[in-house]
Amino acid sequence: MSKQVAEIIVETLQSAGVEHCYGIVGDTLNLIARSLERSKIEWVSVRHEEAGAFAAQAEAQLTGHLTAVAGSCGPGSLHFINGIFEANRNRAPVILIASQIVRDELGFDFIQEVDFKQIYKSCSVFCDMIYTPEQARRKTVIACQTALAKRGVAVLIVPADVSASTVHDDIPYAVHVSEPVVRPSDADLDEIADILTNGGDIAIYAGSGCQGAHQEILAVAKKIKAPIAHTSRGKDFLEFDNPYNVGMTGMLGNEAGYHALLDCDTLLLLGADFAWRQFYPDKAKIVQIDIDPTHLGRRHPITKGVVGDVRATLEALLPKLVERTDSSFRDQYVRRYAKARESEKAKAVAGHDGSIPGTYLTEVINRHAAKDAVFSSDDGTPAAWLVRYIETNGQRRTFASLLHGTMAGGMPSALGLQKSQPGRQVICLAGDGGLSMLFGDLMTVVQEQLPIKIAVYDNGKLGFVEIEQKAEGMLDTFTRLKNPNFAEVARALGLWGQTVSKADELEASVKDWLAQPGPALLHVHVSPMQLVMPPFMAAAPAVGMALYSARAVLHGRGGDVWEMVKENFL
Repeated sequence: MSKQVAEIIVETLQSAGVEHCYGIVGDTLNLIARSLERSKIEWVSVRHEEAGAFAAQAEAQLTGHLTAVAGSCGPGSLHFINGIFEANRNRAPVILIASQIVRDELGFDFIQEVDFKQIYKSCSVFCDMIYTPEQARRKTVIACQTALAKRGVAVLIVPADVSASTVHDDIPYAVHVSEPVVRPSDADLDEIADILTNGGDIAIYAGSGCQGAHQEILAVAKKIKAPIAHTSRGKDFLEFDNPYNVGMTGMLGNEAGYHALLDCDTLLLLGADFAWRQFYPDKAKIVQIDIDPTHLGRRHPITKGVVGDVRATLEALLPKLVERTDSSFRDQYVRRYAKARESEKAKAVAGHDGSIPGTYLTEVINRHAAKDAVFSSDDGTPAAWLVRYIETNGQRRTFASLLHGTMAGGMPSALGLQKSQPGRQVICLAGDGGLSMLFGDLMTVVQEQLPIKIAVYDNGKLGFVEIEQKAEGMLDTFTRLKNPNFAEVARALGLWGQTVSKADELEASVKDWLAQPGPALLHVHVSPMQLVMPPFMAAAPAVGMALYSARAVLHGRGGDVWEMVKENFL
């Protein structure tokens, strides 16, 4: 029985587990769109392809399932690129169907011709074109299988004439993906056990590769008496029900996690690829376990590196470990973390003048959000407050652009999260700059009838960028934003909208906002001078802040300096 290539592609996507395809239709995509309409895959029309890619990668991260995006030739499929970079860096299995002009015109600078292989090869695990109709099923299978097996983006380029062609003898290739148990050899495990047995002050640093290994990590920590620090992406899997937790290190971390890692003499690094080298211990022996061989020793020199799934590896390692009796190192940092948390919570209160710090807004949302809520945030200060003040409990999940660091990902990521989890509360912590960058897809939220709750942190500027400038001794440059009343815009687009500017009105406003049955936007005027304070103060940023203060005073802006001091230090 003969089939059109467009049908074969969609049939293969469906068999690979794709449930949603995000995109914008166009001429070269029309036949694939028609096949999607006839399939069980739900098409989600977005207003900008970049938003579709953010949505797809968030869905893929949350569910682990392959998710699709599809675009027309030239600029249509090109618009996905930033979200595709985000997906690939997050190891999210996403497939991009990039429709292309007809084959006869390729290579002649035809209108809307783009070399997608050249463009997308640096941000994908697979990127190739279907050259003949007979390749359609086989190449679509390879694309899907590679995205799932390598956890990344597959780009399948489909010329319009190929998608319209018919295949008469279609060979039944199919997607096969298994989840093997991967762990090091017994000899490697013996060597790791020996390093840990002979270690003095041992710490564990765990990342997103520890998903599903909560029990095993706690069992190891209990046996070797180690505090557990985690990355921001490991927060969801390690923060809850963890008596050995000392939080995060790095610029968004706390002093307990920061010093526990720097002060240890032996570090067990689990499923973590934290990029900032200055936060690793210089003289400690480091044992690294990671499923990706390319991660071993690429951030900092290590003593022993092995390839393995964290859960399976620790299960096999645990019987080989010698029980330690001295827990003084661990206990010291657990106590220090408890004090740091108390200090953080004490700061998450209303401002001196009834203003609303971003930390206070986040703390209120944290208290009233559902126990199994899913959170997304824009990059910058909303992401900082997300990882510091949203408490996970084994049910909640948090998502931010922590590897790619892009603006505008918060709201469209929430779109994909809600689409894949229709009965779950989805909350977006949006920056005023990030939300306005992809404003148009608020209409997608309304069109799809998604009950997303969006909180806009309106400080009238690119806040995190301004903090970086101040740390370099600069006056704020090109960071100011002239914002609309976001609540009025939301209401005009069909969402529930409300603005709040006073701290004594915040609690009731947040409850009202979260109680709305449909999409709702809470526009909050947050304190513009609040800083994201690191767990330590390095000399260069301290000098930079002093220079900024002096320059601000000399430019007649002493009031800004006083507001910053009141907001952060009094």
